[in-house]
Amino acid sequence: MLEFDFWTILFSIINILVLFLFLKKFLFGRINAILEKRVSVVQDEMDKAKEEAQKAEKIRADYEASISGAREEAKKIIQDAQKTANAQSAAITQQAQEEANRIVESTRQELQLERERSVASAQNEIVSLAMEAAEKVLGREMADKDNRAIVDAFLKEEEEA
Repeated sequence: MLEFDFWTILFSIINILVLFLFLKKFLFGRINAILEKRVSVVQDEMDKAKEEAQKAEKIRADYEASISGAREEAKKIIQDAQKTANAQSAAITQQAQEEANRIVESTRQELQLERERSVASAQNEIVSLAMEAAEKVLGREMADKDNRAIVDAFLKEEEEA
């Protein structure tokens, strides 16, 4: 059976306490120092990682702001180009319309002049034919001035009618 002796238990406890104090003095202090050093190294690395993450976030935000600004500038450039193109298109259309109107007016004037020439030529031809007919009917030659006066009067009556 198992015996319990007071002195043996007491010496065992004292031995354990001496061993604990000895380990605490020489071993635990060094282990704690190594652990604390390791904790500080890990903490420094975590701090550096946080700083790098913050720098990366700042760079990303700057990049996005830059891209956003570039997009806005590109939109503005496109809008300005469209406005300029529309203005140029309107100016070209206006010039073409003015040119077309000028050509139409010029053609109308030319047609009017041609019509007046044709009418004058026809009147002269009619006068000549009428004078020849009158000479044949009368059997004599009439004065050119008289003939013209008669034919002009006739033509005026016809125009008014």
